[in-house]
Amino acid sequence: PIILSAPHGGKLDVPAVDVRKGEGLATGGSGFVVSRDTGTEELTQQVAAAIEKKFGKKPYFVIARSHRKYLDPNRPPEIAYEDADAKPVYDAYHSALRDSCREVQQKFHKGLLLDIHGQGTARDTVFRGTQNGKTVTLLRERFDETAHVGEASLFGRLKTHGWKVHPDPLDGSEQSGFRGGYIVQTYGSHQGFGIDAIQLEFGADYRVKDTREKTATTLTNAIAEYASSFLDVTIP
Repeated sequence: PIILSAPHGGKLDVPAVDVRKGEGLATGGSGFVVSRDTGTEELTQQVAAAIEKKFGKKPYFVIARSHRKYLDPNRPPEIAYEDADAKPVYDAYHSALRDSCREVQQKFHKGLLLDIHGQGTARDTVFRGTQNGKTVTLLRERFDETAHVGEASLFGRLKTHGWKVHPDPLDGSEQSGFRGGYIVQTYGSHQGFGIDAIQLEFGADYRVKDTREKTATTLTNAIAEYASSFLDVTIP
């Protein structure tokens, strides 16, 4: 019951679609951005492969191949694209995510969606985005706050594995601009899908080619520990 999402790492052009201009839109944070989250497409593929190796089964994953300058799957449709020919690509991304969430809910009755991003604020840090716990409402209700902000939480386990995480301490407020965007707000467990959703904003140290394999392995080990505790998953 693991779903991976990577909306901003794609490199491909979208045929016959003009580049977005963002006229009148705020920039940064949840606003207008056209730059790629470099390395996140490749990192997510490596995480998916590492999960399959460790769990013995594939996770669900949705990865954007198109460049963010044409459309942004992590924005609501009214600001995600400007050219109508980009709409089918946007819709395909969210259709795949919705289908994955519904299937996980039906099969497992609980799940974890990890939305993978890159940030340039702190290259040695991974920021957590859950709208300060809102998108993991079900996790917190079924267990308690420590499942979200304690040592056994996903970010608590990542910290134990040696990662520099934010917030730290884990019960602190999430960083403005990295608190969780449209995807986790749409598919998080405060909505009807019953899937807990966490946005991970990776600094460059975790995304560069030489470190991605180690990043994928460490994240997968933390996911396995989390899944054993909170998703009733038995690791072979």
